[in-house]
Amino acid sequence: MLAEAWALLILTLLETILSVDNLIFISLVIDRAPNTLREKVRIIGLALALLMRFVTLSFTSHILSMQKPIFNAASFNISVKDLLMMAGGLFLIIKSFIELWNDIFSRKQIKKKTGTKLQLFSAVLQIILIDLVFSVDSLLTTIALTHSMVIIAIAYVFSTLAMIFLSNYTAQLIKPSLSLKTIAISFIILVGAHLMLDGLHIELPKEYLYSSLMFAFFVEGISSIKKKVRCMKKKNSPKLFPLNSRRWF
Repeated sequence: MLAEAWALLILTLLETILSVDNLIFISLVIDRAPNTLREKVRIIGLALALLMRFVTLSFTSHILSMQKPIFNAASFNISVKDLLMMAGGLFLIIKSFIELWNDIFSRKQIKKKTGTKLQLFSAVLQIILIDLVFSVDSLLTTIALTHSMVIIAIAYVFSTLAMIFLSNYTAQLIKPSLSLKTIAISFIILVGAHLMLDGLHIELPKEYLYSSLMFAFFVEGISSIKKKVRCMKKKNSPKLFPLNSRRWF
């Protein structure tokens, strides 16, 4: 019993940590949705994503067979899982570059046009599709730790509840700061590149991705602190020539 509880705790923490990239993507999707739809997008999208994870869990044997090569291309053995990883990575890269383009060149116009036109179905579908890619990848990791489908299912529920709780705060954190949003989008580009490299059997430890994200947030934190200190100094510093004083030169 203690071993099962320990395995559940480890899997829940692992699923929550590995869902950081998924969480950031969901926050970007929520940010693009109209204010009236954001809560629905968050709840419905993650609930259906959890259902999708249960479906992938029920087809574990088929997912494991997805790792078998189906054809050979340029000395690479390509499997269904590899194709899924590359397709998901390409989708993330394209989506991220579109987000960057909209924010840099046509931020105001895009907000006016798509503020009320972005459909609930479109936002939820994006969350489900990308969660499908991440769930297949995470399932292969969790099976290596335990073969108990019940423990994996409970860990999925707990990690999804954590994502529902954290996604709203992440979206609120990213939205007011353009620099934080740019960091988040750039991180998603790296995640997409990582998925494509994984599909090509080029190993790149995920620790590099998380380290780069933490370093970027660290630099942004220092920059924001410097700005606040600079503003405080400007407010507290006496003016050289007050408006009511006379200049003698």
